[in-house]
Amino acid sequence: MTYSRVTEKDVAALTDIVTAERVIYPATVHYDHDQFKQVRSLPDVAVQPQTNEEVAAILRYANEHLIPVTVRGNATGLMGANVPIEHGIDIDMIKMNKVLDYDPDDLTLTVQNGFRIRDINEFLADKPFTYIPAPAMKWATIGGNASTNAGGMRAVKYGTTREHIRGITAVMVDGTIQHFGSKTVKNSSGYDLKDVIIGSEGTLAVITELILRLIPRPTINLDVLVPFVDVKKAISVVPKILRAGLVPTGLEFFSRETVEYWESYAHQPFMDHTGGGYLLITFDGHDGTVVQRDLDRAMQIARDNGALAPVLMGDEAHRVAVWETRNQLLTAIQQTTTAIDEVDIVVPISQIPKVLDKVAELQAKEKVSMPNFGHAGDGNLHIYMRKDDYSDEEFAAKVDRIIRQLYATAKALGGEMSGEHGIGFAREPYFEAYYGKDKVRILQLVKDAFDPNHILNPHKIFPSVGANKQENRPLTLD
Repeated sequence: MTYSRVTEKDVAALTDIVTAERVIYPATVHYDHDQFKQVRSLPDVAVQPQTNEEVAAILRYANEHLIPVTVRGNATGLMGANVPIEHGIDIDMIKMNKVLDYDPDDLTLTVQNGFRIRDINEFLADKPFTYIPAPAMKWATIGGNASTNAGGMRAVKYGTTREHIRGITAVMVDGTIQHFGSKTVKNSSGYDLKDVIIGSEGTLAVITELILRLIPRPTINLDVLVPFVDVKKAISVVPKILRAGLVPTGLEFFSRETVEYWESYAHQPFMDHTGGGYLLITFDGHDGTVVQRDLDRAMQIARDNGALAPVLMGDEAHRVAVWETRNQLLTAIQQTTTAIDEVDIVVPISQIPKVLDKVAELQAKEKVSMPNFGHAGDGNLHIYMRKDDYSDEEFAAKVDRIIRQLYATAKALGGEMSGEHGIGFAREPYFEAYYGKDKVRILQLVKDAFDPNHILNPHKIFPSVGANKQENRPLTLD
């Protein structure tokens, strides 16, 4: 596919759509990266729409002139999904940031794409309802979360972003505005195109509005930090807790090594130094007796299986501090080295120890520091590779070898490539080797149906048009 570059004539046309103050031309370096900054590519122009109709006009124009389009939120992604590989037009959703409808009778909140998770929390702070998904990046936009089907730390009990979106408004590539889903709880009316678009990373349509499911805010939240001699011992307790019929709100794991990176970043000690590995367990609900009973049962299981002295989070300041530490682990790892890369594979919960064994093996073999943490309750691991003093070339080669091995391990264990960060551009070269040509062919047919000219976010998720710009596409994972 040969795409058109943006010309002065195109800029004038876009200016007529959104006004001059919302057109950034030439685009600045603000638009050429995501949080990792591993992949950089500058759009020709960035535009900031405020309405569905403006988005529709931009897409209609781009489609007619074969100009590639990439959508951007707050750039908290890690896999290059928002990076405009073919340049073109960057649709910056930051000004589509309004609450459109708060409906406590139907337990919904309707917002625009650019509304941040932090904004949602603030809007609902004085209300009896909450939007429950809890991704660590609170400044991420809800549209970005929907585009990658973000998971977060409450997925074990409440599910991922997809389960909490009742409906979306999406602008199709030809400029038509479509509504998929609604405020209703049920929908068994044909293909669920809402769920096809959620998680599609901007390759099928542009989400502009979202109807979010709200739940009554839990009035009881109990947390406990449980140290173990090592991470594998901690992880081994998780299936036992779940098998007992307990459903924690969150079940996080991290290692002492990872905590030390946080201590270096935060310039303060962590609240516990007894463990080599930790579980952070939380239960919530509306009946204090029931919530306390479930937590006590989980703690007894942990003690029976090697837990050291737990740190109860009865004090709100302690509770906030430990969750802030958990939320800052990625930032800490990133800020204490020259660069990082990441794999966020997801495997059946019982298979997490086998992945950790593979991480230890690769860390020793490649001599790359690989701190990791993740969601023990849903099998999603965040495994990082620190560049430290390696050259760009050395690090890239090591990362490629490590990624292939981790994906091969995940596939053998019945897992998936990504639990919540998506595939984007950075992991697209591995997709076909992981899932096979038959699955890719089906996805290509879906892409063709939604975006015949393939102008929406080219070179993302799976090979779809021409030669990808990345080299070393693996034919196999081992």
